[in-house]
Amino acid sequence: MASEVDIWSIALAHLGNEPITLYDDPGKPARLCRLLYPGVRDAVLRAYPWRCARAEKLLARLATAPSSTYTYGYQLPTDPWCLWVPKMLNEDLEYQVMGRYLLSDESSVRITFIRRVTDPGMFDSLLSDTIAERLASDLAWPITGVSGLGESILKKYMLKLAEARTMDAMEGDTAGYESNPLVECR
Repeated sequence: MASEVDIWSIALAHLGNEPITLYDDPGKPARLCRLLYPGVRDAVLRAYPWRCARAEKLLARLATAPSSTYTYGYQLPTDPWCLWVPKMLNEDLEYQVMGRYLLSDESSVRITFIRRVTDPGMFDSLLSDTIAERLASDLAWPITGVSGLGESILKKYMLKLAEARTMDAMEGDTAGYESNPLVECR
């Protein structure tokens, strides 16, 4: 079970730096990690509908819709904070997200969304590694001053993201799976 400091230390190790042992470490690497980590974490959570970040909620309808395009408006969840409402998880719902609102013609809306997860102990190990790789990419220039290192690490991040997505997707159920006679005849 990784902590924020563990994830930061992995990112710094990718850059050849010593690990951080304390959250409040006054050094430049720790200060940069404290600054960049929340945005990087949220960006990686938005990059794929991670199972560990999924939540479901019945939304409260607003008195008036904030748009003339749809009949109803709903406040997106703030507890837990909604980062993303993936269409693939809500395929039966016609909607549009505008700012912190979800707009729809449905009189009642229950969504599956990606929430902000701030406890790294809830992350899959591949998600932790993916966040560390992305953080290393963002830290590369300010920590090392080496031009192009961030882009090189970003490529590793993309590979790590693909691996993590594959593994996360394989943990799903087989509902919706249809047999294919061409595959099964082997």
